[in-house]
Amino acid sequence: MADLITGLDGPRTAQQELFYDLDDTTAIIGWSAAELKAIAGHAKTPDEAVTLLKICALLLVQQEKLHRYAEEVKAGRIVRDRS
Repeated sequence: MADLITGLDGPRTAQQELFYDLDDTTAIIGWSAAELKAIAGHAKTPDEAVTLLKICALLLVQQEKLHRYAEEVKAGRIVRDRS
């Protein structure tokens, strides 16, 4: 499986697409959480700030979950066949 992830000179396999989709999604979630945290620092009310920080916490939990899935794909424990 490791050679599938590193051999990128041709079209991506279904497995590679899944890994990179998960990896990209975790990066977007991390960026979103960081932006929301910054916005929370300028919130109009304490309740608004608390709500934004709760959303950040939820996003970060999901980011970690998707990261673990990506690692399982990379290790070959989750396999995706092109249909």
